Amino acid sequence: MGRAPPRAYDEYLKAYSVAMLPGKERLNLSYGGKIIMPPSALANITSLDLPSPWMFQLRNPANSAASTYAGVLEFIAEEGVVHLPYWMMKTLRLNEGDAIRITGAELPKGKLVKLQAQSVHFLEISDHKAVLEQELRNFCALTQGDIIEISYNSITFGLLVMETVPGGEGIDILDTDLEVDFAAPVGYVEPERPKAAPPTTMASKLKIDLNSSSPGSSRPGSALGGGFTGAPGQTTVSKGGEQWESFKGKGETLAGRKTKGKGISVRQAEEVAEGSRIIRTDQHRIVSNETYENDVKVPAALNLPFGQLFFGFNVAPYVPPAVVTPPSPSTSRVQEPPFQGSGNTLNGRPTASSSAKGKEKASETSTVSTATWTGTGHTLGNSIPRDLGPVGAGGARIPKLPQRQSSKQKEQEKEARSPSPDWGVDDDDDAIIIDSD
Repeated sequence: MGRAPPRAYDEYLKAYSVAMLPGKERLNLSYGGKIIMPPSALANITSLDLPSPWMFQLRNPANSAASTYAGVLEFIAEEGVVHLPYWMMKTLRLNEGDAIRITGAELPKGKLVKLQAQSVHFLEISDHKAVLEQELRNFCALTQGDIIEISYNSITFGLLVMETVPGGEGIDILDTDLEVDFAAPVGYVEPERPKAAPPTTMASKLKIDLNSSSPGSSRPGSALGGGFTGAPGQTTVSKGGEQWESFKGKGETLAGRKTKGKGISVRQAEEVAEGSRIIRTDQHRIVSNETYENDVKVPAALNLPFGQLFFGFNVAPYVPPAVVTPPSPSTSRVQEPPFQGSGNTLNGRPTASSSAKGKEKASETSTVSTATWTGTGHTLGNSIPRDLGPVGAGGARIPKLPQRQSSKQKEQEKEARSPSPDWGVDDDDDAIIIDSD
């Protein structure tokens, strides 16, 4: 006898949410795709020898369009009762205690599923892949069109199953490689792409508004001022409503001192002649072709009588002016000797003229040259210098030859040089004579 098909199991039970189970709340039941069935259901499935894993189709008898697929987690519910997650109760449009039809089913292995988050807060999850791998372990099957619920960081996220591959009502996701695709969350608005910045120009670097009526440069009549084609006498007004005036801003010097411009109204512009070629910047002027034609100066036409020719004007020859010779300086004044002035030194001491100094030096040299060396004196050893001889050629004196002195002269010189007593030593003899007395 072969196995019975999965559809052989068909039973009606009362549906209750997992919140009606005794004990603490189990998150894998509230946020999963498995149900709790009574022990009698396990006996029936075993007797039918249904192939595993066991999948079931849940349908609302009162609404044939409301159906979904689920697996079984445990067989601990009361007899005649089945416990479902709350999101499954909403999908089947069931209330607590309503009847539900449970039929065995066989689903193909899923390859791809496309999900859509029901809130933009789902985008705040940093790693969607890791979160889904963890939460989808609580599911055995996914049904196209269902809005399943998962919990992450105590926040409940709803995910709409938009598409399944292979196509059909549901797929089996147990022990399979499932590819997950995401659609834009509900309420998500694509952010606007920032516009490309315009190319940098000199006007943008200098912060000049070319479309503004206020001048963009220090010259009110320049092209940056925006009013060079206006009527004469037109005054440019700033954005604040006051009359604009250049050179009246505030700033700081390099030393940090604050300064303020006085403007151009301190000194009025000078008036120019009517036919002047100077163009005033405060008086706008429109230049056209007629302006250039009127400004060209053409010589007057020669209206000559008939038969008369014109060969040019008479040119007067150039006569150079007479050259006046100035009187010579020799005849006008007597030449004075140079360098005869007087002055002061750097320390304030008066000085005589250089010519006087020259005369004094000349007189000194003359007096020195007339002096003769005829005097006598003493040497550094307090001795009388020897006599010099007669004057020779060139004015130099010839020294006398030294002569040996006599004994009397030596004694006289010794007595004159030293008053010490005579000890009986003769300078002429080498012997020492000792007096017996």
